[in-house]
Amino acid sequence: MSSAVAVSSAPETKWTVVRGPMKGVVRLMSQSQFTIGRSTECDFVIVNDPKCSRKHVTILITPQGCEAISQNDKNLLLINGQEVDRARLRDGDVLTVGETEIQFNATSTARRPEMPVAMARPYPMPGPGSHPVHMQPHPAAPPRRPRRPKNSNNRLVIYFVIGLFFLWIFTTDGGKKKPTIDIRTDQKIQADIEAANKLKEQAETQAAKRLDQSVTVRQAQENYVRGFRDYKKGQYDRSLTNFQACLALHPDHVLCNRYIRLAQRKFNELIQYEVILGRKYRDQNQFRACMSSFKNVMSMVKDSNSPIYKEAKSNFEACNSFVEGRF
Repeated sequence: MSSAVAVSSAPETKWTVVRGPMKGVVRLMSQSQFTIGRSTECDFVIVNDPKCSRKHVTILITPQGCEAISQNDKNLLLINGQEVDRARLRDGDVLTVGETEIQFNATSTARRPEMPVAMARPYPMPGPGSHPVHMQPHPAAPPRRPRRPKNSNNRLVIYFVIGLFFLWIFTTDGGKKKPTIDIRTDQKIQADIEAANKLKEQAETQAAKRLDQSVTVRQAQENYVRGFRDYKKGQYDRSLTNFQACLALHPDHVLCNRYIRLAQRKFNELIQYEVILGRKYRDQNQFRACMSSFKNVMSMVKDSNSPIYKEAKSNFEACNSFVEGRF
């Protein structure tokens, strides 16, 4: 387990299932350490997902943040599509356990310390020979300035001017001409209807494009995940097929572009290994093993016009002739 110490009072975290049989489920977790998996002993139980381990991942809340720790070496833990053994989570990261994807969100932060209530300031203690505080005389109030008489005539003039202004507004049009109302003809009404229909079609087209793009991105991600699993199992031929399907839907997918190059290199190395092994068996007169190796090369290359395929075929036929000659 980790050397980091879990906090005694962990902040509340939010976990939303965004893909899988439990899609839409939201869990608020306040423990400093909890587990996710199919087992009923887990704090966050994943149901109807047979590819999820019984105890798939442990979540640990430390003073440094939230950490995810994989609990199964054979069943992968993916964070944002990347295989990890242990990683610190950021707000919005997506964990993949089996076929279930869970989004992590930090819903609260540490509480601020409460400010102490301010204490009343004590009165100064009277010195020797002085009067008590409550008996000290108050300072004399400053003399008030004499009020100036208000000029009522000026106020009447102001009210009169304001009244004339409002009277002018309500009795005149302010020099503005009233707008003339054109009589709408059937042609103008039909033109407005056609313009509204065009706007509606544009909105529907844009909505359909956005929907197609979201579906395409999701399908590309699914092909990437399948290809990544095949790549980790050493099934490079199948992983290449999935990565190619991912790039056909989403050509700018960064991880697909990266792993298709790695898978192609591993696949070529595997072909070269089978070729070298077949030659070794041929030189040692182990013709049945020679046939098996070169047959594997032909099944992997598949292109009959490839020089490697032609070499493997000729060696296969040569070894086969020796096997048939021995009966």
